Amino acid sequence: MAFWSSQTLESRLGQLVTGPASPKVDCNSIELTVGREVYVTPDLNDLYKTTKQQLQAEQSFQIPPGQFAFLLTEETIVVPPAAMAFISMKATFKMRGLINVSGFHVDPGWNGPLIFAVFNAGPAPVHLQRGLPLFLIWYADLDHASEKKKTQPGPASIPPNFISSLTGGNDTLHALDQRLKDGVKKLEEEDKKLDVRIHDLRNAQTRNTVVLTFMTTIVIGLVGYAFRESIVSILAPRPTSVITQTQSIPQNAAESTQEKTP
Repeated sequence: MAFWSSQTLESRLGQLVTGPASPKVDCNSIELTVGREVYVTPDLNDLYKTTKQQLQAEQSFQIPPGQFAFLLTEETIVVPPAAMAFISMKATFKMRGLINVSGFHVDPGWNGPLIFAVFNAGPAPVHLQRGLPLFLIWYADLDHASEKKKTQPGPASIPPNFISSLTGGNDTLHALDQRLKDGVKKLEEEDKKLDVRIHDLRNAQTRNTVVLTFMTTIVIGLVGYAFRESIVSILAPRPTSVITQTQSIPQNAAESTQEKTP
C-alpha cells in the first residue's frame, strides 16, 4: 500500500473531491471544510431544544466542553475501488481538545459527503463556522481493486438515527465538575440566607426577652403593690361602736337628769 503524493492528488483532484470551492491539496492530503449541516449535543438542561442546524455561508457555531457533534463536510468525496482513504482533523483543532471519534478511514467505492463525529475534550468551547478548513483526507492504493466496496451513495445529510443515539445528554467529567461547582455555589448562597435568618431570629429572641423581662417586672410590681395594700387594709385599726356609745352616755344621762329635776 502506498499513499498518494501531492502530484497524484492534484492530477486526480477533480475526480476525488467536488464542492462549491476548489479543493486544496495540503502536502499529501486534501483539505475538507465544514458544510451546511451540523448537530451539537445539548447539555442536561436543554435536552429537547437542540436539533440539526442548517448553516448559512460562514455562519459560526460552537461545541461546548464535554459535548459531541456531527459535522457534515461541504465537499462530496469519491474513493475509487482500487484505493481507500484515511481521515483526520487539523492539529490546530486537536490541540484545542477536539477529537475525531467517527473512525479513521473511508471504504473503497464511497461517494458522498463525509460525516465527522467529534468530541470536545478541552476546557473551553471550540468555535467553528461553515467553510472552515477543518478536516484532512489521504488516499492510498490497494494491491487490487476491491470486490467488496460501497455501492450506494453516502447520506447527503446527518441521519436521524445518528442524532437519536446522542440526545440523552452527556455526564462528562467537565459537566459533572460544573454541576458540582454550581451545587457548591447554591449551598453557599443558601448558607448565607440561613445565617441571615438565624441572625434575625436571634435579634427577635433578644427583643422578646427584653419585652418579657420588662412586662414581668411591671406585673410583679403591680402584684406586690396590690398585696401590700391588702395587708395594710387588714392590719389597720378600725373605730368601734362601743366607744361611740360610751361617749354618748353622759349626754343622755344628763338629758335624763334634767328631765327628772323639778
